[in-house]
Amino acid sequence: IYEKFDLDALPNGTLYYFVSEGGPESLAAGDSFASVLSEIRMAAKTWSGVPTSRLRLGFGGLSDPATPQSSPGIDVVFDELPPGLIAMGGPTTRADAAQAGEETFVPIIRSILVLQKDLSQRPSYSDAFFMTAVHELGHALGLQHTMTSSVMSTQVTRATTKSKPLAVDDIAGISLLYPAADFA
Repeated sequence: IYEKFDLDALPNGTLYYFVSEGGPESLAAGDSFASVLSEIRMAAKTWSGVPTSRLRLGFGGLSDPATPQSSPGIDVVFDELPPGLIAMGGPTTRADAAQAGEETFVPIIRSILVLQKDLSQRPSYSDAFFMTAVHELGHALGLQHTMTSSVMSTQVTRATTKSKPLAVDDIAGISLLYPAADFA
């Protein structure tokens, strides 16, 4: 059973993401929180721009992580992560299995994208930061790792670039979870 956001519960099929207003604690030389925010917004736009998917992502604004949200959405936060972990993303709150037509799925209520609070070694202007944000947003939307060389594969096996971040496999995956009317 797939885990995904219930598009019928979202206004105009738009899922909002909120970025922690505190931002990262440390940035690389020449970097800024505005640049980090811009790259996160561009990563969201990547998933939002898939024409065969009905899901759209919208920037909900900056948020205070101490104020919990209860409506469907994604929280982007900056925190300490275990050694070797660059970032992580995925659902944090789920509802009971639901039925939509002939499909059964587990509705995601809230998801999270956690980025390192120390970005001094991973500047936002690097391809690596952007591709990591796209990958982890994919997890937050309900996608899993793939064996192909798409953005949803591991960083080592990924063959996508900032200029073409999604591969056919990524597009098929997001479209299967959130199909546009003409996807089939």
